[in-house]
Amino acid sequence: MSTKVEKIVEFKISRYDPESKRRYVSTYKVPIRKGTTILDALLYIKDNLDETLAFRQSCRMGICGDCAVNINGKPMLACYTQVLHLNADSLTIEPLSNLPVIKDLVVDIQPFFEKYKKIRTVLIKPEETFKQPSEFAQTPEELKKFWDLTLCIKCSICYSACPAAIDERFLGPTALTANYRFLTDSRDNGLDERLKPMADNVWLCTQCNSCTLFCPKLVSCANAILDDHCFLVEAGNIPRTVKDVLESVYKYHNPMGTHQSKRMDWAEGLNVKTFPDVSKADVLLFTCCSTTFDIRNREIAKAMAQILNSLGVNYATLGTEEWCCGDHMLRMGEKGLFEELAIHNIDMFKKFNAEKIITLSPHCYNTFKNDKPYADEKLNVQHYTQYLADAIRQGKIKPTKSVRKKVAYHDPCFLGKRNEVYDAPREILKAINGLELIEMKRTRQSSFCCGGGAGRVWTEEAPSEKRPCVDRVKEALELGVDVIAVACPFCVTTLEDAVKVLDVENKIAVKDVIELLKEAI
Repeated sequence: MSTKVEKIVEFKISRYDPESKRRYVSTYKVPIRKGTTILDALLYIKDNLDETLAFRQSCRMGICGDCAVNINGKPMLACYTQVLHLNADSLTIEPLSNLPVIKDLVVDIQPFFEKYKKIRTVLIKPEETFKQPSEFAQTPEELKKFWDLTLCIKCSICYSACPAAIDERFLGPTALTANYRFLTDSRDNGLDERLKPMADNVWLCTQCNSCTLFCPKLVSCANAILDDHCFLVEAGNIPRTVKDVLESVYKYHNPMGTHQSKRMDWAEGLNVKTFPDVSKADVLLFTCCSTTFDIRNREIAKAMAQILNSLGVNYATLGTEEWCCGDHMLRMGEKGLFEELAIHNIDMFKKFNAEKIITLSPHCYNTFKNDKPYADEKLNVQHYTQYLADAIRQGKIKPTKSVRKKVAYHDPCFLGKRNEVYDAPREILKAINGLELIEMKRTRQSSFCCGGGAGRVWTEEAPSEKRPCVDRVKEALELGVDVIAVACPFCVTTLEDAVKVLDVENKIAVKDVIELLKEAI
């Protein structure tokens, strides 16, 4: 480590005194040199400024996972994280979330390990097979798909970042990832035993990707949990609510259980062109099942059509030939149904020959961009916020009316965490006269999931206090904002449900970014 002090950084550390049960914040000024880690800074504070500060540390090499804390809202290993790399003059250090605090930054990790114990972390084999050596059934090439899953150091960072962990039924990313590792091992004979502990709780996962995003060892937890879903679906071990959604998509090509003939009802009176009446346009608007069939979310599709009309854009939709993109079906583990939907939509894209596809839902955007077979087509796809932010920058859209409201923007996981689209929605909101944009405590990469992903928007059965959407609305209420702005129809649905559950409809509203833009033009 360099001896030269590069800067003085302010550390605001969350404290907890177990004797008085008092919570408070202590602030310290720490000299930072090149190479100084968060753990180095905590040790400096304890040795030189406040010997009462409590935190965990052991190996100092990113191996034990003991020193994990929240740094400016993001769970990280203190020994891994260099202060200068954070590029901040002030840092807020807090204990990990979703675990009881013992003292200051020290949390009780016993609940984390109790859940981990609910799965078998050794091979399950018939007793007689241990009496004699057996052939190894998997090749190294086959094993590669889960080699990285063995890197987990049980730091509980993924559990801290997980929105589903507010429900104690959920086993958590670590346990479910480990379970998947054994499910995919051909030497393991415990399929039924491994499916049992996760059958009633894996559906709480929203596939927000936080576990993968924050894992210090880059373990792909979210993909492992997705494949856990697949094993359950193949075994037919799925809840009635999930089965109903999958059956609706199979019968009607949409999860709403509505006949496709009604897919364009939202566009009545808007002069929206559709396939096959037109077979080519500059822009193909892919509307999403929620914005075409859900009465509330139809307002999002209408607003987009009206703005495109005002811009004179040559656009069209696939009309009744637009099938569900399949994102939620894939995340719920029904890969076969997802592929059927994808093959149909890709065939329609080719027949339509669009230069650009604009989606209203981040889920459609993400799956077109990142999930095979869509990804193989290298589609030119944009989320609507990207398209409209470009139009504002180019002077094509000039919001002239004032919208005098305090607005907190909620980052949708499939737009932000999965695709790093953070600025475009904010650019639109900042372009609206009179609108005061306020950042939520958990924002951008650290945004707290609304709880609607992986089909949970339709299958939610948790009590209100254990729903991520309720937790999120409470956070917005503390900011005193008038509106929670979102850029995803599923966020609209879940957050509006939470507003009703909390009985605060007279205090706060949920609106899509495009609805606010429409008000301004």
